[in-house]
Amino acid sequence: MKNTILILLACVALLSAKAQVSVSAKDFAAELKSNKAMVIIDVQAADVYAKQHIQGAVNIAHKSLYKTGAIEGQFLSPEELAAIFGKKGVSNTAKIVLYDDGSQKYNSRVWWVLKYLGANDVWLLHKDPAQMEAARIPMTSAPVALKAVSFVLSLNPALNIDMASVKTLGSNPKALLLDVREPDEYNGMDKEKKSQGHLPGAVYLYYKDMLTATGAYKTKDEIIAIAAKAGATPEKNIVVYCQTGIKAAVVYVALKEIAGFPNVKLYAGAYAEWASVPENPVVK
Repeated sequence: MKNTILILLACVALLSAKAQVSVSAKDFAAELKSNKAMVIIDVQAADVYAKQHIQGAVNIAHKSLYKTGAIEGQFLSPEELAAIFGKKGVSNTAKIVLYDDGSQKYNSRVWWVLKYLGANDVWLLHKDPAQMEAARIPMTSAPVALKAVSFVLSLNPALNIDMASVKTLGSNPKALLLDVREPDEYNGMDKEKKSQGHLPGAVYLYYKDMLTATGAYKTKDEIIAIAAKAGATPEKNIVVYCQTGIKAAVVYVALKEIAGFPNVKLYAGAYAEWASVPENPVVK
């Protein structure tokens, strides 16, 4: 009986570990010394990476993953994305750790991309200078080039929802559409005038409410409580969107990976795609 209980406790611990998405600076520093196969990706712009980055990190700027064109923030094809990652030395089977400027927006965005493409072991490192210094994570300005590898696609369509499916959400009583942008964007009053309002039926939930003052993700209980105020509960079919998919990735990670909500999708096309079609309604 005692052995059975120990096995069950071990299984629970393993499942809990798999549910985590962030790695602490302390644990990352320890693994940096022992796991030479771990792939670290700095998703910031090339000029920022060139000034200083984590020792051993390769640079894949998040903006390098988007198409050029009139609609902002649209991803390249899965095949093109896989080629970019493979060329940079990132395989779908590697342990991958992503970090950005500390905002959690850009590493969460690339985390979502990698998970959508079929990478299994992907983690987020919050760039908190104080914690990184305390953990003695080595920094450098020397560029890193890893040997090219193969990134094998295994798309996970459950993470995404397309525009046609977004249009059907209104007929589903269990569906909840969340707009997580800045308040002025939701209300169609942003200074850049990129937004005329929000998608019909969208409920507002500010993405920064998922984060602490330093930019770290809040706890599971805190996220559940905040989400509930917007009507987002585990039994709902939740779709999150923002202007281009970056801020929505933060809320996706918070609800799906930290809070453990089972039915969460990200509308990767985002408001930018929706508003590019004149027939699509936008409300204030």
